[in-house]
Amino acid sequence: MTDTRTDTQPGPLLDAFLAQASRAPLATALVIDDTSLSYRDLADASAGLAGLLRKAGARTGSTVCVRLEQSAVAVVAVLAALRMGAAWAALEPDLPVARLRALLNDTDCAVVIGTRDDHDLAGLPDTPPLLAAEDLDLAALAEAGAHAAEDPAPAIAETAPAYLIYTSGSSGPPKGVLVSRGQLADSVRPRGGVYGTDPSVFLMAMRLSFDGMLAGMFWSFSHGHTVLLPTARELRLAPEFVLLARRHRATHLVVVPSYYRLLLADSGQLPDTLRVVVVAGEVCTPELVASHRAQLPGARLANEYGPTETVVSCTVEDRPDPAVERVPIGRPWPGATAHVLDDRLREVADGETGELYIGGAFVALGYARAPGATAERFVASPFGPAGARLYRTGDLARRDENGALHYHGRTDQQVKIRGARVELGDVEAAIETHPAVDQAVVVCTGPVTDAPTLTAFLTPAPGRTPPDSRELRRHCRLHLVEQALPTSFVPTDRMPLTSTGKVDRTALAALVPAAGEHHPTRPRDDDGWTHLQSVLRTVWADVLGHPDAGTDDNFFGLGGNSLKVLELYSALEERWPGTVRAGELFDLTTIAAQARAIGERVGGGSADTGEQTPPAARRPTPVAYEL
Repeated sequence: MTDTRTDTQPGPLLDAFLAQASRAPLATALVIDDTSLSYRDLADASAGLAGLLRKAGARTGSTVCVRLEQSAVAVVAVLAALRMGAAWAALEPDLPVARLRALLNDTDCAVVIGTRDDHDLAGLPDTPPLLAAEDLDLAALAEAGAHAAEDPAPAIAETAPAYLIYTSGSSGPPKGVLVSRGQLADSVRPRGGVYGTDPSVFLMAMRLSFDGMLAGMFWSFSHGHTVLLPTARELRLAPEFVLLARRHRATHLVVVPSYYRLLLADSGQLPDTLRVVVVAGEVCTPELVASHRAQLPGARLANEYGPTETVVSCTVEDRPDPAVERVPIGRPWPGATAHVLDDRLREVADGETGELYIGGAFVALGYARAPGATAERFVASPFGPAGARLYRTGDLARRDENGALHYHGRTDQQVKIRGARVELGDVEAAIETHPAVDQAVVVCTGPVTDAPTLTAFLTPAPGRTPPDSRELRRHCRLHLVEQALPTSFVPTDRMPLTSTGKVDRTALAALVPAAGEHHPTRPRDDDGWTHLQSVLRTVWADVLGHPDAGTDDNFFGLGGNSLKVLELYSALEERWPGTVRAGELFDLTTIAAQARAIGERVGGGSADTGEQTPPAARRPTPVAYEL
């Protein structure tokens, strides 16, 4: 790896953060929305919240669940758990109920920091004590924490869990990955060679529940830099995210490639203050590298790779070359090892493809309350001392003549969608819990560099009629995160089989409805409002590739994403130019809402035919991104 060096700063992450708070207490540590906290503010507020957590029942070794939107309180909660020796688990407020229940059970959660109006949480049996965010005033916490600053800190082993993140495993139900305090510190420590040590404003285009942001956040807190976090709205609306970066003169950006592609689509908008851009979580393409170099020639680009089980990222390709056919995932960070092995755990020759195994300090503790799954994926290392382990990634890789690793797909049915790991078996299992479904098979289509789509094929249970798509989508929302929801559901009498009797996924992929097929056909009604909605249904079917949209269905819930938002905007511009702004499509997410907006604003033509004067020359801008 080009000029990567190991940082020599001693001590765990908490000590490094507190040292910065002592050295430069008034320096800005965290900025989010209209809140700006100095290092003294953040240190004192986290100490104050740690005291409240102890009073609520949290102890060293227990778990604190943070179920909040992106906020300063959420970051303070993470540091408070670290201070008292508890692990944190960051949960999204829209986490499906089934996953919320499983996570609370797996973690033995002692306290939840959330909101009083969280009906999903209130409806669960044996709900842990709740610390309501509405009652957590940062100034009051800081005042309480300042008075407690002289209390001796508890002795906490670096082998104790630091955090837990729920993620799809290679098979079976989703699992909670446990990472120790020392493992997190080992992951953060060597990054100076890529991130640099000059004063920085580290902007994270990720939610707190994504481990991809932890290295940048704790790197900044360990070195006295500023962490800049977007609100949920700023993260979803790309123009607002860009304004945030420009307003605070961001120097570092951590982002998934699909979102970065959208940010670069609006040429010249990202600030030239950017010195480092880190892409992670998805495939980085040569086209993206070339676009980065063209627009931000002074910014360093780093392509990071690493499953959650290998602590944020375990390899990096520093300054990738756009003139290659495939961008490498690079070389291991100092402290990590990478092995490309055959099915007998023997190293394959350079240039040959094998399964990638990660070893060294970056291998997580394992899965919470899942010893069988842990033993399957975390295996004894034949290359290290007694007790050394390797994590079996399930990723196929090869090492080139220069020693760089290249990703070549999966050994199983796992895919990445908008930065989230999705196991097709999990999606199939969720669909099959519906009483009217006998068997479900999910196939993934589309290029990996864009937003791949999931199509579910299903056979009905004996004597039952297949449920419609909206019913299945409602059912799946109880079990699956948004990225894992199939775009369409296709009933079939029986599944095609291979000669060995297995489901023929290739044959099913060939049956995925093409965009524009099976549009709903409705006779024109004299009522222009009805016809306007019918036209919009046809537009949505063209964009989404299926005709399942009801008047009040959410565009994103039916498989829409940022790239499809741009397609929708272009289609609406062609029919009703200048009527709907691109940025509005994040809020106007139903056919009914779009019909109202178009019907109220249209002029100089007919709303039901879409006849308008030619649109002014314009290029659609990236508007919404769903992490």
